[in-house]
Amino acid sequence: MGAPALVVEQNAMVNAAGTRNSPILFTSAVAEKNLPREGLWGGLIILGNAPVFGGTTTIEGLTTGGSYGGNDEDDSSGVLQYVRVWYGGSVIGQDNEINGITFGGVGRGTLVDFIEVAFNLDDGVEFFGGTVDAKHVSVLFAGDDGVDTDQGYQGRLQYVFVVLGENSNHGAEMDGPNNDDEDVPLRSFPQMYNAVFIGHINNDPNPASSDDTEAAVMRLREGTGGLFGNIIITN
Repeated sequence: MGAPALVVEQNAMVNAAGTRNSPILFTSAVAEKNLPREGLWGGLIILGNAPVFGGTTTIEGLTTGGSYGGNDEDDSSGVLQYVRVWYGGSVIGQDNEINGITFGGVGRGTLVDFIEVAFNLDDGVEFFGGTVDAKHVSVLFAGDDGVDTDQGYQGRLQYVFVVLGENSNHGAEMDGPNNDDEDVPLRSFPQMYNAVFIGHINNDPNPASSDDTEAAVMRLREGTGGLFGNIIITN
């Protein structure tokens, strides 16, 4: 493992059930006087058995283990509710990073509601395939993209709020298999409703690691479709 991180492996369960008045905070032990600061630890990685383009594979950011993906669309990895992840993120190498919260092949049986990632070195929240739905997703000042979907992600996102910093990349980056074959079996198809993306008026993207720096607050790339509604994009 390239940085300290909490990994929930396939067939394991996370029970992070915070409340409105007592949210769960995953953060660094660095003294408050040295904050805010990105990249002080890894992040939260959840791995499930839901479908992923290419079948079972290994999640980025880990040097051992990390298998994810399968055939169970309704797979459950537990509960992530009223959870904050601050000051994390790690770049192991080019296109090999730990995000604030990484969902790898996580199924729709998992409850994800009221999650927040702030001051992360790489993406705030990334979905590698899977079918998990997420509501009330907040990402603040990510070093790369706020929300990233790829590898055939088929879930639904609602009530999404992303604020970009001066060096952030995209508010959302969505792609899928980098394959020109029209018959590719599992293109990404996220659904997103009720979202606000706030760019930075002096934005100059400088992500620690990214394969795409095309200027855009919301960037849809190869291999993705989707349904989108009631979305506001502004500076």
